[in-house]
Amino acid sequence: MLKPVQPSRRTFLVGAGRFAAASALASVVPFPAAAEATGHRVEASALKDLAKAVQGGVVLPDDPFFGDYARPNNLRFRTLPTAIARCASDQDVQACVAWVRKHGARFAVRSGGHNYAGFSTTPGLLIDMTPMSSIAALPGGDGLVKVGGGALNGMVYQALERLNRTITHGRCTTVGAAGFLLGGGIGFNMRMYGMGSDLLQATSIVTADGALHADIQDGGADRDLFWACRGGAGGNFGINTSFTLRTFPVETVTFFDITWTTDVDEVLYTLLTRLAEAPPEFGSKISVTKPPRGSVGQTLTISLLGQLHKCSTTVEAIIGPVLEKASKKTISPDMPYWPAQDLLSEFTYPYFYQEKSSYMKAAAITPDAVANMVRLARRMPGTSMANAFKFFQVGGQVNATPADATAYVHRGYDWLFSSEVNWWDRKDPRTLVDENLAWQERFYADVNKATKAVGAFQNFPDPSLKDWSTAYYGGNYAKLRRVKTAYDKTDLFTYRQGIKPL
Repeated sequence: MLKPVQPSRRTFLVGAGRFAAASALASVVPFPAAAEATGHRVEASALKDLAKAVQGGVVLPDDPFFGDYARPNNLRFRTLPTAIARCASDQDVQACVAWVRKHGARFAVRSGGHNYAGFSTTPGLLIDMTPMSSIAALPGGDGLVKVGGGALNGMVYQALERLNRTITHGRCTTVGAAGFLLGGGIGFNMRMYGMGSDLLQATSIVTADGALHADIQDGGADRDLFWACRGGAGGNFGINTSFTLRTFPVETVTFFDITWTTDVDEVLYTLLTRLAEAPPEFGSKISVTKPPRGSVGQTLTISLLGQLHKCSTTVEAIIGPVLEKASKKTISPDMPYWPAQDLLSEFTYPYFYQEKSSYMKAAAITPDAVANMVRLARRMPGTSMANAFKFFQVGGQVNATPADATAYVHRGYDWLFSSEVNWWDRKDPRTLVDENLAWQERFYADVNKATKAVGAFQNFPDPSLKDWSTAYYGGNYAKLRRVKTAYDKTDLFTYRQGIKPL
């Protein structure tokens, strides 16, 4: 077992609050007279029973850290739960499942709380997995690592750095590893190693009947359930309590961060078509950013961020002559892997946002389509925050896996496109937010039509998406429904865009 990272003062205080809350529940903290739960009323005595069964503790609204535990990353979906169960073991998770079945209570499961559509929030019981954050290198020397179902990405990265190993991982350190892996998992390594979910070798999951299916894997008795956990998204089939991942040794990389402020149409078209031919060792993200409303000039900026693993070419050769048009560029060869990730990572604080996504092929992208994107982006009303549309580079090893080999169906594309609208409720009036969201719908539809883009990324859930089942899961949805029926016929694990049993 890897030694835990030395806690900060803030981490220690949260831990102290957790201990105090768990102790108080059994003694002096008063329970609410009753809590609403899916048309039923859950009495205070039922919450006391839950507190006795969950060793990690149950936190109530009068705990000083309740707001911290309950706050989602997307503040559009701020909903205070009735109680928060802090699960510290498989048995705690089983106790929560048994409790919600018995009482018909509403609930949601959370690791990092970054669900874009608020599906990890609830007015009922919030099942908080973050205490289950152990990370262990498994014996045998084959590079397998077991990650607890509540670990945050940043904790995984720190553990992997100590092992001199890596996986396909994201940039945001506060995202829960569970949500990241279950929905696919994108990152700068995916063209070289595959999606994060492609690296999943085994997982343990508590299903709707309260049973723990330990370390299920491909070829085993629960092989269809394992298949569904590799891209079927969290909250559909049960509560995953651990993940066993294949890892890779680290090496040096070339880090790059390049910006253009002129010839936006030409630069964007060149990048979208030229970079699609890059070797799988090249991973990048293109962002086209509009500054906050009222900024001087309202200039669109293109940024290219990413890394190149060792191979027979260079960043300069891959990007080509358009590099000469850059207004700012940093290209740092032979950087140690994890220090390079420090430059690539980002910390996202809670705010308000809406994101829409689709997948496109470079061959369908024309100069006219790009020019129209840029023209529409310049017409965005804007908010008090910067807004952007982005292209995450897929392809490579992602496309080497057949679309039906795992639940993650989005194979055969070059770019994952995303449009984001960001705002603050105290700075941006509702009418302005609505105007920007209406613009986003038009922009998304026009871009998809012009580039023949399809689908949507299930880890970027979109609450306004109508045909979500086809967009997220395509031809794999029928099998996902069969798996759902086999393990959760009564639809205990349900949410607005949740997979439905037959």
